Amino acid sequence: MSENIIKIVIHGRGGMGAVTACEIIAEAAYLSGNYVDVHAYPSFGAERRGAPIQAYAKLSRSEKIWDRAQIENPDIIIVFDESVITQQIASSLSPNGIFIINSEKEPSHIKDQFKLSDSNKIIVADINKLSIEKDFTIDGNPVINTPILGLLSKALPDLSLENLEKIVNKRMSEKIAKLNIELIEEGYRMARMS
Repeated sequence: MSENIIKIVIHGRGGMGAVTACEIIAEAAYLSGNYVDVHAYPSFGAERRGAPIQAYAKLSRSEKIWDRAQIENPDIIIVFDESVITQQIASSLSPNGIFIINSEKEPSHIKDQFKLSDSNKIIVADINKLSIEKDFTIDGNPVINTPILGLLSKALPDLSLENLEKIVNKRMSEKIAKLNIELIEEGYRMARMS
């Protein structure tokens, strides 16, 4: 992972909240005081609910970020929906990168399935199951975007649970924020790493 700029790509489907998650990541990183510049921006193909999408975040510790190009070799890949991940996407992860995925599978299975190296950190939790159990759904679909941030917080301590909670409280009504924060914390506790 780069010392100066951390590049994050979220892979999901339209309507899953990937763009919102990237915005929360960027704001929480900036709030930590460890980054001088942060960016969050989406990349849409077919702009419709359910279509595969990517959202990007860049977090710079020391310099202004000038480019908003697609990220080719991310330091962190976050996967909301396993069905959108291909070997090509997994292989784009930088050496020593972090692979975070919403899955019921074990980290060792994910490592083998996507041929990730021993230098990659893999973090897994079944966020679908968590959201369904907590009745945290929209139109019958489990909400992934905030609970999975707990996994990221485990991997990237600059994104502390406290800062994530501050941003969620700022962006959402009190009742919705409370449930989101609860699920971020639960995601953090559920995270299985290798």
